[in-house]
Amino acid sequence: MQELHREIISSSPIYSFILQDLKIRSVASGLVVAHLPLTANLLNGKQILHGSVSATIIDWIGGLVIASTGAQKRGASVDIHVTYSGSAKEGDLLIIEGKSRKVGRNLAFIGVEIRAQKAGGDGEERIVVTGSHTKYVG
Repeated sequence: MQELHREIISSSPIYSFILQDLKIRSVASGLVVAHLPLTANLLNGKQILHGSVSATIIDWIGGLVIASTGAQKRGASVDIHVTYSGSAKEGDLLIIEGKSRKVGRNLAFIGVEIRAQKAGGDGEERIVVTGSHTKYVG
């Protein structure tokens, strides 16, 4: 999975820019967990996690989750839905979890949760973004 991640990053300038510090922490069939330190270049004008960064993360992890199931294709995006329920600041650690809800013959459905943990904090995580990603895999 690390090799696939490197291939994706190297072939996409936007992924390379946004996800350059991302580390994949665990992979199981239909589940990928990654960590991304929140740096200044990922913030909006209010100095919190930029919405487009969240959407890009959801897009990126959808393909990896599908690949983790053994599917031959990562698919093409059909729909991405993002719900912003909190904020994260520079220095926070983003904990990104993507889970397959279903990987069928033609469509794959992925659920994503992005949580934030304060740098040097007590380890408490708070949900900042939830999302879903539907991909065509046929």
